[in-house]
Amino acid sequence: MNHSQRPDTVLPSPAYTSTIADGRTEILKELAKTGAVTHAVSVALLDDRRILWEEAFGLVDKTRSLRPNSETSFCIASLSKIVAVVGTMMLVDRGLVGLDKPVTRYLRDFRMTGGEVWRKITVRMLLNHSSGLPGTHLADVLTVVPVADYAAQLQRSLARQRLKHAPGEMAVYCNDGFTLIERVVAEVTGQPYVDFVHKEILEPLGMRRTRFALERFAPGSFAPGLDGAGRPEPQEYVNVYAGGLFSTPGEIARLAMMFLNDGQLEGRRLLSAEAVAEMGRDQTEGLAFNPVTDHPVHFGLGWDGVNQGGLAAVGVTAWHKSGDADHYHSHLIVVPEERLAAVVMTTNAVCVGGIANLLAERLLLHALAERGSIRKVPEPRKPAPLPAVPATDDELAAIAGIYASSYGPRQITVQPDRTLALSMHVKGEWKPLIEGLKLRGDGRWISDRCPETAYRLVFAGGRRYLAVRRPFGLGHYEVELPDSHDLPPGRRLSSKWQSRIGRRWLAANDPYSAFLALGRQPPLFSLLEVKGLANYIAAAMMGAGMEMVQVIDPGESDSLARMCLKIPLDNGWGLSDLEIIERDGEEWVLWAGILYRPLATVPFLGPSRATITIGSEGLGEWRQLPASLALTVCGARIWRLYDAEFSLSAWGLEEGEVGEVPAGAYLYVHGPRGSTIKVAVT
Repeated sequence: MNHSQRPDTVLPSPAYTSTIADGRTEILKELAKTGAVTHAVSVALLDDRRILWEEAFGLVDKTRSLRPNSETSFCIASLSKIVAVVGTMMLVDRGLVGLDKPVTRYLRDFRMTGGEVWRKITVRMLLNHSSGLPGTHLADVLTVVPVADYAAQLQRSLARQRLKHAPGEMAVYCNDGFTLIERVVAEVTGQPYVDFVHKEILEPLGMRRTRFALERFAPGSFAPGLDGAGRPEPQEYVNVYAGGLFSTPGEIARLAMMFLNDGQLEGRRLLSAEAVAEMGRDQTEGLAFNPVTDHPVHFGLGWDGVNQGGLAAVGVTAWHKSGDADHYHSHLIVVPEERLAAVVMTTNAVCVGGIANLLAERLLLHALAERGSIRKVPEPRKPAPLPAVPATDDELAAIAGIYASSYGPRQITVQPDRTLALSMHVKGEWKPLIEGLKLRGDGRWISDRCPETAYRLVFAGGRRYLAVRRPFGLGHYEVELPDSHDLPPGRRLSSKWQSRIGRRWLAANDPYSAFLALGRQPPLFSLLEVKGLANYIAAAMMGAGMEMVQVIDPGESDSLARMCLKIPLDNGWGLSDLEIIERDGEEWVLWAGILYRPLATVPFLGPSRATITIGSEGLGEWRQLPASLALTVCGARIWRLYDAEFSLSAWGLEEGEVGEVPAGAYLYVHGPRGSTIKVAVT
């Protein structure tokens, strides 16, 4: 049934007593795992007329025993993309923007390299992740102070980059598209994107506490991320405004009610019913390239999917959107036909998405069962793989090899017993992940020791794709995604590229990164060799204790290594060409918007007082320090001190003192262009 043709009859609304009790129990159970030290959870369950349940749990500061309430705001991160699409569709309704018009019609200064194919990017492609843009401009994306020009910075960066696939060919999750939407809205309306959103969306919907992180918030007004002891971490600033709002479940509930009422709330219309329906239409239908056809992930305009798997398994259509920042996770599910929705926001969840996705799905399944729309809440499936069948030599040879994705290379090897072993590339070595994979009657490979995970080959575009199927959500359904693909033989590595393997560089232009300031990852970048994968190299960053390894192709040029992956949905996101830039006789690296300087040539700062001048480009400066009793930094806007292994020892904004500097330490300082920073080591 078309959403705009939905019947006006509404099922009787129960009190949802049992649903609320179950949700409360699950949240308290989750908090009990950490003693509520590092966790806060806030939820809302709603129908098209009112909020049915709204409550907050946990702590926002253990040291002061502060608890969140329904007015405590959380960073909703990419859930903000839905607001960006609402703003865009308002302009479509007004005839000011055409979904299928080229972006260059609105951004006349937009440019990329690699021919003229980028001129075919449309507004729709920005909103449904099919533009072909690289993915995420990493410099200044998430910081400890606000950075105001991120969208303009991205556009300047794209002027020297190429598309990773033809516009509209396939859909890969892409933050860059929504950053450009900020620019489109600003150009069309003649006002800053944040002003337009406040005036045209937040105020009319009565979302008075929803705001962009443009300045420091008052303590107690928001839920900060917490460290391991339950102390507040510095405020996060997501500088992609189309992905960086702070809000509450109760206020996002008002946005959801607008969708449930076909574009209006409390008699005020924001969107046409046709615009709401278009947002909820499957945008992946008809894409030219989609190598896994039985997955339930179907992007809408802004929505991560318009057929949420947990509800689809019980015959109910739902739209959903997640948001993830460093400390925050949020999830919204809207069920148009049932006129129900759920919003969950958390801090410091254990994994990406954490419990937010699971809780939102659980709340709605229980609510649908309680009102009688479904017979019962489904039980988790018990994995029951088909019996193993003998694998032929051809079948073994067909699947063996090395595959690559945004999250690193995988290797499948044939074992003496004719089973398969899957390994991951970690710190330059292949580490076993799953062993004993046996061929089953349905063509999938499953290990008896890990029966919930199944692999199979899919051939598309002249490549072998490794597809993986796993239980998802509450475990009553499965999702199969394209995980990785093999690579054709590469051109012989030049001597210049061979000489760069194993070298390391340090980030010079991402001074306020929250990931760096909070020690989530070191500032290192390196180029690695992947054993068994000839003539390719891997760009490697360290983050959260593991390598992020992305295979790139250096065969065309001694100064440019090409992104070479083509994977829909999530496992082909965040790709970028790597550029070698010569500066004063040194080779620097530009990758994903971050400029890295060579580690080997960092100047040494002796035991004395020194003055460091920030150059006209505004890049941060690195110095290697002697072992000393004290360090004083004056005049910096931000500084960070690392030990010899690049673990963060200390950091601060403006001035700072450190009582003892470890041997082999490195200091990073940053300030305004032309400013001087005084450093003293004793």
